[in-house]
Amino acid sequence: MSMLKELMLKDYVTLTGTMFGTSVIVIAILGLIYPESWWIPFAALMWAGAMGCDLFDGIVARKLNQSNEIGKEIDSLSDAISFVVAPGVLLLCASLNGEFSVFLLPKEAVMIGAFALVFFGITRLAWFNVANVGEGYTGITTPMTAAFMISFYLSHHYFMELSIFLPDYYNALLPISNFFSNTLSITLMMIILGFLNVATFLRFSKDVQKRRGIWKYLIIIFAIVLIITIIIARGFMGSSISKFTAHFLPLSFIFCLLGYYIYGFYNYIRLRKTSQVSNN
Repeated sequence: MSMLKELMLKDYVTLTGTMFGTSVIVIAILGLIYPESWWIPFAALMWAGAMGCDLFDGIVARKLNQSNEIGKEIDSLSDAISFVVAPGVLLLCASLNGEFSVFLLPKEAVMIGAFALVFFGITRLAWFNVANVGEGYTGITTPMTAAFMISFYLSHHYFMELSIFLPDYYNALLPISNFFSNTLSITLMMIILGFLNVATFLRFSKDVQKRRGIWKYLIIIFAIVLIITIIIARGFMGSSISKFTAHFLPLSFIFCLLGYYIYGFYNYIRLRKTSQVSNN
């Protein structure tokens, strides 16, 4: 019981997020045992809860001025489960469930991408635990990496359902979907996203770090709307509008994240040029 006495309210919020992250893994695996189409999208819904708790624990810590050493460790371990292992398992289960077309690689090969995510993601989390990185940061954070994968999966999942509701839209974008949603592309995407966790050519300055609250509020809004659209898309209002919304919302968020990545590369180039000028 002495260990539990060390925990603060923010730590319980973090641990609640850990339970959501664990639920993603368990429910995604259940999607293989019971191959109904709603299991893995429901796992993505649980991930939205993990993201929400990850944002809320920081708010609680600041409002109540709470800080402790065990909380830092819990936060890092929770991130490893919710934002490294969980999204990798979800995409692997989706592949094993036949949601991605097989191209050059068997559907089981997506586990290579999951291994890459764990390797790079855990390395990043461990590095930032022990290194004095100062202001700003390099590489893509694990929550942003997970958000990209979850958004990609949901956008693809509901796009495939549009073949019945919006066949013209579906047929027009099907070649693009086939290019990005096969086992080879998915595996490469996961490896690349994992590597971007530790990439030094993506640099976010202290100004961006201070403004991360803007990104956090955007993700909170995204998570709320995501929950609503999944419920609508899977519920009694499963109309063409709800299916398209559930497809288009995650797709839009992917483009927002791509802009975030591009800015990181642009900022790296800018800072490098500034350094060269000062050295001269």
